[in-house]
Amino acid sequence: MTPFGLRNKLKSILGRSGQTERVDERVPLTFTTPDGTVTEVQSELRYTLVMASQTLEKPIATGCPDGHCGHCIVDVLDATGLGEPSPAEAKLLAEKTEKSIRLACHARVVGPGAKIKVREVWSMDSVRGE
Repeated sequence: MTPFGLRNKLKSILGRSGQTERVDERVPLTFTTPDGTVTEVQSELRYTLVMASQTLEKPIATGCPDGHCGHCIVDVLDATGLGEPSPAEAKLLAEKTEKSIRLACHARVVGPGAKIKVREVWSMDSVRGE
C-alpha cells in the first residue's frame, strides 16, 4: 500500500471507462533505484509509475498527486510500454530541457517492457522536510 493510502484512491479514479484491455492484467517493467539496484516488478495496466513502484522496498518519491511539484521526475531508459504524455504532463515537461524524462505520477503503464531510472525514493525524511 502506498504512503497515505493513495493507492486505493488512485485505483478508484482509473475506472474502466471504455478500456478494451483488462485493467487487472499485469505486465513487467524494470526500475533502477538511485543506489543502482535493478528490480523488475509486475504492474497492472493503466497504473502510473508511482503506483507501480509501490512494490519496491523504497518507492518513487512524490510531493503532490498531480505533477505540479515535479518531485517525481524519472529518467526513461526504455519507453516501451509507457503511454504518451497527457496534455498536462506535456505542458509541465515542456519547461525542461531533458528529453528522456517523465513525471511518474502521470506516466501510465500500457504494456510490458518499460525501463525506468528513479531519481529519488520515498522516505520519512522527505515527508518531514529534512
